[in-house]
Amino acid sequence: MDNLQFTNEAVAGMVTQGVLMMLIPIIMLIIWQVKTHYNIAPVVIGAATWFVFAIVLKIAPAYFLIQADNPVAKAVSGNIWLSFIVAGLLAGVFEETGRFLALRFVLKKYAHRRTAISYGIGHGGFESIYIGFQTLSLAVVGILLSSGHADMILGNNTDEATISLVASQLQPYANVVFSECMLGVFERLPAITVHIAFSVLVFAAVRERRYLHLYPVAVILHALFDFSIVFYRAGYVSVWVMELGLAVIAVLIALFTSRIYKKLGEAEQDMNKVEIATG
Repeated sequence: MDNLQFTNEAVAGMVTQGVLMMLIPIIMLIIWQVKTHYNIAPVVIGAATWFVFAIVLKIAPAYFLIQADNPVAKAVSGNIWLSFIVAGLLAGVFEETGRFLALRFVLKKYAHRRTAISYGIGHGGFESIYIGFQTLSLAVVGILLSSGHADMILGNNTDEATISLVASQLQPYANVVFSECMLGVFERLPAITVHIAFSVLVFAAVRERRYLHLYPVAVILHALFDFSIVFYRAGYVSVWVMELGLAVIAVLIALFTSRIYKKLGEAEQDMNKVEIATG
């Protein structure tokens, strides 16, 4: 561990990346609130739902299917394509189910279509903040290592196997370049975009029976979006091509869901006309 040193560029890049990842959703939320003055509750529920379903509830099945010492996990983890299929499906099923339950039961009184956008900002935004915080924490670890304070990371643990494991996990970040960190920031833009788009799809499925099929559509699209990263991990494309591809996919999904969002608005206008006529 004493020989593991983070470069100044790596630390500066991770600090910048972490801060920007946390700022992006906050700025998005401020702009949205200034524009709409909509209730903040869907944002808070979106953030809480992401944490509960993407972190807390998903951890057990993810461990059993990918990391545990059992035949299933060994088969999955031993095949990069299979592991990304499983990871993508887990993300799609858990996050979209959480989204459905939150919009159906917790936010059932929030019938306006703006609920979907607010929820999406909270769901995808908190993910960005969470990852940003982890990145900042990693930068702090790099600073401690480079200043000779590895003991503050390991504590009283002097087990060679543990030290070797921690060092191997940190090594890939020690020499990361600034441009790669900025690419990580850029990645959050399509990620938050699709979270908002998926929120529109699931909101439509919850509010109108004719759109119920959009819930499984959101699950599949979410799984495919996450799975597409495998082409970079398998070495078929560069990280730059992957990020550009994700951005294009996010735009296409957003264009598709914008049509649904518009139809939801037309339905709300028709409902208002009926209420005025009968009132």
